[in-house]
Amino acid sequence: MTSSRLEPSQDAASTAPSTDPTRRNRLPIPTGPGVIIAVTAVLFVFACIFVSGFATANNIRALMLSISLVGIAAVGMSMITIVGRLFSLSLSAVVATSAIIFAGSLHLGPWIALGLAVGFGALTGIAQGILVGIAGTNPIVTTIAASAIILGIAQLITGGLNVIGDGDSSVFSTMVFGAIPLEVIVFLVVAGISAGLHNYTSIGRAITLIGLNEKASAVAGLRAWPRVLAAFVISGAFAALAGALLASESGQGNLTLGASYGFDAIIAVVVGGISVKGGRGNPLNAAVGALLVGLLANMLVLMGLSYEDQLIFQGLLVLVAVVVTGATSKSAAGKR
Repeated sequence: MTSSRLEPSQDAASTAPSTDPTRRNRLPIPTGPGVIIAVTAVLFVFACIFVSGFATANNIRALMLSISLVGIAAVGMSMITIVGRLFSLSLSAVVATSAIIFAGSLHLGPWIALGLAVGFGALTGIAQGILVGIAGTNPIVTTIAASAIILGIAQLITGGLNVIGDGDSSVFSTMVFGAIPLEVIVFLVVAGISAGLHNYTSIGRAITLIGLNEKASAVAGLRAWPRVLAAFVISGAFAALAGALLASESGQGNLTLGASYGFDAIIAVVVGGISVKGGRGNPLNAAVGALLVGLLANMLVLMGLSYEDQLIFQGLLVLVAVVVTGATSKSAAGKR
């Protein structure tokens, strides 16, 4: 029969400072939203001075719009990653189809069109959340299949053609204070609410705990499937919101709209410092990751890099972010 208390040697070992020279001499790796914001600020100043065409009103507006829409999608995606279910590879399909739904129902009024689009996104999240959270299917395979189904149905309905809205969508594409796109305000609100949900509510804390150690959470009485379902619903709704806002800029939608958003959102999540293993990070990490990724993408285009070169750069950026995040996680585990 084993004792329920720690033996003296174990207790001493747990409280004594580490004598491992490699651990003692390991330099801390600077990470976190503050570091990403600082890097983004430095790059922004650099671009203003050295990148031709960057510091123009039209480009800055386009940059703010791009960052905001990808950021909204990335914040939703972060919930899936934090709960330990990697990523949703159906995000681009949800963005494009939501844009089509928004444009196609614009004659009912912009707010009804927005509600229908976001509702569609939430429904796709429910379907995928049930499969992943309750049936236990692989999240990557499930979301790839969902993407194919969503795009296939949208293709059948639209015939692959543009859907032009019969109504006024300018209410969602206005400028606040004459200079800031409304999408920026929506992005900030979404990021703030998501961070509050994650940090100060029981469901947010449960999502983190399940991502850290699902088995231990189950022993503690936390069921995983409701939180996994919630993460997928949030991700689907936010992706649809991004798609609807994207469509509101032109009043039309098609299957290619937002085609890169899924990959861009994944990059933002990873670069933001959210662990792909789950349990570490915050929706704000994804938001600031979107800042850096959006700025870099804009700079690369203006610097004349080809699409292939941009893909290579983005891939290298993701690899560096994964290595840094992994090293940081190991360092944190070593301190414990």
